[in-house]
Amino acid sequence: MNVYNPLDIIKDELLNILQKEFSDFTIEELRKLIQIERPPRNMGDISLKIFRLSERIGEKPTVVVKNVGRLFRESLKSLEYIEKFDSPGIFLNFWINVPRYGDIVHRAFSKLGSRYGFVPAEKIEKIIVEHTSANPIHPLHIGHLRNSLLGDSISRLLEMRGHKVSRHFYIDDTGLQVAYAAYGYSKVKGKINERKPDHLIGIIYSITTAIVTIQDLKKKIEEKRKRNEDVTKLNNKLSEWLWIAEELREKYRSIFDILSEKILEDKDALKKIYEINRRYEEGDIQAFRLIRDVTEKCIEGFKQTFERLDIAFDSWDWESELTVWNGLVEDVIEKLKDTGLVFMDNGALVFAADKLAEYKDVREELLIPKNYEVLPLVLKRSDGTTLYTIRDIAYSLWKFKRAEKIINVIAVQQTLAQMQIRLALYALGARREAKNLIHYSYEMVRIPGKKMSSRRGKYVAADDLIDEAISRSLKEIEGRISDVNERKNIAEKVGIGAIKYFFLNVSPNKVLTFDWSRVLDFNQNSGPFVQYSYVRAKSILRKAEEKEYQELDFNPEGLGEEERKLIVLLGEFPETVKNAADKLRPDFVALYLNTLAMEFNRYYDTVPILMSPNKEKLSARLGVVRMVSQTLKNGMYLLGFSPPEKM
Repeated sequence: MNVYNPLDIIKDELLNILQKEFSDFTIEELRKLIQIERPPRNMGDISLKIFRLSERIGEKPTVVVKNVGRLFRESLKSLEYIEKFDSPGIFLNFWINVPRYGDIVHRAFSKLGSRYGFVPAEKIEKIIVEHTSANPIHPLHIGHLRNSLLGDSISRLLEMRGHKVSRHFYIDDTGLQVAYAAYGYSKVKGKINERKPDHLIGIIYSITTAIVTIQDLKKKIEEKRKRNEDVTKLNNKLSEWLWIAEELREKYRSIFDILSEKILEDKDALKKIYEINRRYEEGDIQAFRLIRDVTEKCIEGFKQTFERLDIAFDSWDWESELTVWNGLVEDVIEKLKDTGLVFMDNGALVFAADKLAEYKDVREELLIPKNYEVLPLVLKRSDGTTLYTIRDIAYSLWKFKRAEKIINVIAVQQTLAQMQIRLALYALGARREAKNLIHYSYEMVRIPGKKMSSRRGKYVAADDLIDEAISRSLKEIEGRISDVNERKNIAEKVGIGAIKYFFLNVSPNKVLTFDWSRVLDFNQNSGPFVQYSYVRAKSILRKAEEKEYQELDFNPEGLGEEERKLIVLLGEFPETVKNAADKLRPDFVALYLNTLAMEFNRYYDTVPILMSPNKEKLSARLGVVRMVSQTLKNGMYLLGFSPPEKM
């Protein structure tokens, strides 16, 4: 008997009956053709949808339902876990036998406990989940937060299927953005008051970018004027950057003034930034010390934020060490040249990804949409420095030496770059790797009335968001908890739970509009709502313990109509986790938790659990409450947060 997934027992019972009508199909084939879902309230506990099956056999759904309905009515008495059946329209709806199915759910729960929800995958894989990988030039912001929380949650889900998961953070320490931050930092090091390190680097990066851009624009305008060329566009751009610079000066006057004075001492700051970038790629010791100092400070700040969020990494991968200085990038470039798909264009080295993507079999194998336009990929600039995408190709090969599947959690805006990487791997003969490189894309986070840009210093830092969530949570629970320290600890869990649930309860392919009223809604569909439901369940169990009711053994015969919905939902949890893991959809778990919490609150408000009429009922109801509390906790763990014991 399946002790992991109770719902499979119901499925198998129903599919065995179905196979009598469709003997040409195996049980596994029928499993793929039949959709098993939860029907609308009061229309049954389990519903079978036969659209795919009717399509396969070329028969109308109404005819299939009529024939199958007759079969189920004839077989109803022989079914162990089904007590009632109905077939309205084109649906097949079933009602479970609550005590019998409740016993199966409780057995699975008793065996697994805090691991309830674990359903072992048919094939266990080594998987690297690379997530966040924010450029070390400013603090993690609200956009990175969605990446981090998705990456952490899918890692937890994959582990719940038994996969061997390793979490990686790719430290992008090469490239012009880091060179900008390093150049600016070199001008103010030792001259400014310390802040949280990543926040300090972010301020320096934004101010440096503004000052250097203004200097460069003025130079270009002067050169154009000497040639009597139109400078209108450049003047407009200059006006915009002067305004940005003024805003930054108002916020960070002392840092801005020091940077302005020191940067303007250089006649061509941009040239110096390019020089730092080039020298670092070449392994120059002075450039190394400068850039490592900046990036390590920023990473230190990231780690402080991750610690607050209970997010950990198994590996911090330095781009320069893994792909540049060890010659791996040059090796990849040389091998790509041998494919005949690399050419020179105005001094730049380019990979003809578009040409490879013209082959129909390549597109189909790599699942590239038919009409998606793939563009050529620049590997090297004319000055000899490499672009991040070629370094990502080399990094992908490095990762595949350590795992069978790679999941890159990267914003949807990087779709083209991720396709180009897979095409490059394919061209290199790494076809298995190209097919097993998964771009887990997600949409942007939108804040009404705000436009974010890290170059312009306009972003909502993750730290600030966490602080605000905790502060708002503190106000919500202020009158309920008297002890100050206990109140702070609870507010921390509630605030972080609120943020995590909000970011994860929406499909990653949807734009997320941030809204505090939804983040901290204690009445429905939020982290605090789920946590509060858990707290209510625990309060019942504490009272039962005081009365020594906890010693009662679970008796499934005490389960009745009042427990029906909860038993069905509890039995669904492992199936939900399985689907969420296989489809990389944490929002499935969030939706489930909200549904379970709502159903439990109805139960809590209407059923006198501790005042049950007899021991049989009392033991059964306490067993249900225990399963609800642990299942809520297990689900919250998969989303990356934990409940307080009081609220």
